[in-house]
Amino acid sequence: MTSQTSSRAHPVRKWAFAIIGVILIVFILLNSQEVEIDFIVGTATAPLVFALAIAGLLGFAVGWLAPRVRRGHPPE
Repeated sequence: MTSQTSSRAHPVRKWAFAIIGVILIVFILLNSQEVEIDFIVGTATAPLVFALAIAGLLGFAVGWLAPRVRRGHPPE
């Protein structure tokens, strides 16, 4: 019975990744306009989707590192 459950989950995972991929492509296409980004030491012009991706990655890094730093664990 376990093998049937895992074989059914596999196509669902493929569909989920496909749907997420389509949503990501639509998101990128809708946010491709150029924006000015202000940094501490200067400014740059880049597509909005890159600015959003950088902000998301920085947020992920802070969320991943903060509990480890707070507990005194070195980053893995």
